[in-house]
Amino acid sequence: MTDTEHPPHQGSLVPMVADEDFSPAFRKSAERVSKRVGMTANNVRAMANSPELGATMRQFLDDVWDHGDLPKPLKALIRHKVSNINACLYCSAHQVKVMMSQGVSQEKIDNMHDYRSHPAFDEKERAILAYAEALTIDAGAIQPDVIDAFVAHTTNQERVEVTIVASAMGLLNRLNDGLRVPLEEPMLEIASGISFDKAS
Repeated sequence: MTDTEHPPHQGSLVPMVADEDFSPAFRKSAERVSKRVGMTANNVRAMANSPELGATMRQFLDDVWDHGDLPKPLKALIRHKVSNINACLYCSAHQVKVMMSQGVSQEKIDNMHDYRSHPAFDEKERAILAYAEALTIDAGAIQPDVIDAFVAHTTNQERVEVTIVASAMGLLNRLNDGLRVPLEEPMLEIASGISFDKAS
């Protein structure tokens, strides 16, 4: 396994744990992630180095994905927007794969940078993505117009769920980039086509 897409001399900080060495909790998580991306993800392998806290983290991430009323295609859009703002190549590539598996249109995937104006996005999606973007850049300085649109297009429950999904993704971005988790070979082609937002 090579540590691609990270600067030289900055390979993974932990080994990628083999499937046969997973604890039962990690085996279950690996199966859940594999259903989304079609492989055992390296972030699962990395977190498996901490049998207890890593398993707790994986369970939290899995629960955020599986629970709540937000549709999974919308969760995938939010997760990709956050990953892109944070310039996490590992997560951005994975979220493109997840969006495809969840039936997000290619038009949306190709035009995520222009979500505010592109006709593929409806007003609710625009309001949610603008909020997720602002939350990621500076949660304490979200502009009133972004808040107003977000509140106008969402319920109380949706506001909490969007915030949890976006915040959890930001945490995963930092884990993957901090530990220098390498992209899996099948993800390299997707990663090669990713460009990052310019955070303002």
